[in-house]
Amino acid sequence: MNGVLNELARFISAPGAEALKALLNSKGCVPVPLGAVTQEDGTALLKQATTVAGYAQLSNKETVINIPVNCTAGELLGFTTAIPIDMDANFPLEVHVLVGKAADNDVLTLGCEMYPTGAGDVANSDIQLTAATTIVAAGSELVFTSSVPMLFTKGGLSVVLALGGTNDGDAVYIYSVWLEYTKRLLNE
Repeated sequence: MNGVLNELARFISAPGAEALKALLNSKGCVPVPLGAVTQEDGTALLKQATTVAGYAQLSNKETVINIPVNCTAGELLGFTTAIPIDMDANFPLEVHVLVGKAADNDVLTLGCEMYPTGAGDVANSDIQLTAATTIVAAGSELVFTSSVPMLFTKGGLSVVLALGGTNDGDAVYIYSVWLEYTKRLLNE
């Protein structure tokens, strides 16, 4: 398929080639701003202080969600977003989290739960299939995958991120969160 796209792109002007690539790209992304992430119960995150998770700037550079050492509130975080209407329900929806630790003193994991909602169908079970994944100090992209087929192509998705392990020696930093999905290439 890439060979065909490359040949087509040669014969189309630069703006046209970009439009063609965008039309044929089957991957979609929904960015989740860090400001949309709350404690699981909906309590807003504030500037990180004491043992409560919140926003922090690391070394005057990245702004992150900081889950501090000996966290007392914020080990369960959540957000809600719309399910993209161009999503192909025959493929999984993925939650991606870029996460790291301050050091490598604790064995910590991040788990994920996904709860879809649609018109007339709420309070569904968790559809996430990926086990809790180990967090490394250097930072890594953790991917959590839903079951298929997806229940809805229009509706919402509530996500819960759960820190596992005992963080008595490591702060955890969440750098970014996004959803990835496969687009429907043709209207149904």
